[in-house]
Amino acid sequence: MIYPWHKDIWSRLLGQAERLPHAILMAGPSGGGKLDFAKALTARLLCETASGEAEACGTCLSCNWFSAGNHPDFRMIAPDGGEAEEGGAENEPASQKKKSEQIRIDQIRALDDFLSIGTHRQGARIIIVHPAEAMNRATANALLKMLEEPSSSTLFLLVTNNKRKLLPTILSRCQTLNFPKPLPAQALAWLRASGVAHAEDLLSHAGGMPLAAINEAAGWDQLDGFYRDLAQIGQAGPIAIAGRWEAQLKEGREAGVSMDKGTFVTWMQKWVFDLICMKLCGAAVFHAHKLKEVRAASARASIAALFDYYNDLLRTKAVAQHPLNPRLFLEDMLSRYARAAASSGR
Repeated sequence: MIYPWHKDIWSRLLGQAERLPHAILMAGPSGGGKLDFAKALTARLLCETASGEAEACGTCLSCNWFSAGNHPDFRMIAPDGGEAEEGGAENEPASQKKKSEQIRIDQIRALDDFLSIGTHRQGARIIIVHPAEAMNRATANALLKMLEEPSSSTLFLLVTNNKRKLLPTILSRCQTLNFPKPLPAQALAWLRASGVAHAEDLLSHAGGMPLAAINEAAGWDQLDGFYRDLAQIGQAGPIAIAGRWEAQLKEGREAGVSMDKGTFVTWMQKWVFDLICMKLCGAAVFHAHKLKEVRAASARASIAALFDYYNDLLRTKAVAQHPLNPRLFLEDMLSRYARAAASSGR
C-alpha cells in the first residue's frame, strides 16, 4: 500500500516509469514505510494491467504470483534470519541458531543465474535489497559488479535507514530517493484513522515515525508503566523496579508482545536524550507529551551526569542481546540512572 505521505514520491516515479534508472536507493529514517513503498512499486511495475499512477491491480497473474511470494521476475535480498552462529553445532535446533543480521555474499552471488536469463513475462525484473546497510564490504562489492553492468530491464531497489553506512561506490551507482519524515499532522491523522489508541503519545515517542508508533502500540501498557517507574525511582528503588520490568518481559513474551532487554534500553536512551535536550534548549524530541515530567527530571540532574549516563547506555545497548541475567542487567541500568537523575546537587 501507498501511505499518504508517499503520494508525491509515488506520482513522481510513476510519471517516469518508462525512464527509471537501473538502481534506486530509497533512503530515510526507520518507521516511515520505505520497504512497503518498494514492494508496492515492485508490484505495480510487474502488474500486467495497471496504468498511470494506479497501484497494482492485485488480480492479474503477475499480481497473484507476487502476493504469493513466488514471482519469477522478483527477488528479495534480506538477512535470512537463520544463519547458524559460526562454530556452532551442526545439529543445533533451528530455534536456537543465531539469527543473521547480515546479507551474505552468497545471497548476492545467487543472483547471477537470475540475471542471466530473460524475464518470464517479458517485462521488468526487480530486486529489492533490504536493509542495504546490512551488507559487509565483500557483499557490497559483489553487488557493485552487478550495478556496474546492469542487465536489460532490471531494476535494483536498495532500501536503507542509514545511507552513510553504504560504500561510496554503491551510492554513486544509484539514484537516491529521499524519504523524509512525514508531516506530524498527516502521520497523526493516519494513525487515528487506523484506530490506534494513544496515537499522539506513541507518535511522539516514535520520533514522528508512524509505523514505528504502530509497532510500539502493542506495548503501550509497558511503556506507560516505564514512565511511572522512572518518576518513582527515588522511592521504589532500582531493585524493585527491575523486578517489575523483568516480569513485564515475561508477560510480554507470553502475550506475543515483541519486547526484550534492548527495548528498555532504547526507551531509556530516548528519555535521557530528552533530559539533555531540555537542559540545553528547553525542548523534547520524543516526549512532547511528557514535557512537565521531562522538565522536572532534568532539573534534578546535572548535564555532565546525563551525558556520562547516555554514553553508558550506548555501551549497554551493545550487549543487550547477550544472554545476561535480565534482573541483574536491568538493576545495573536503573541504579546508574538513579545516580544520574539525582546528581544536580553534586
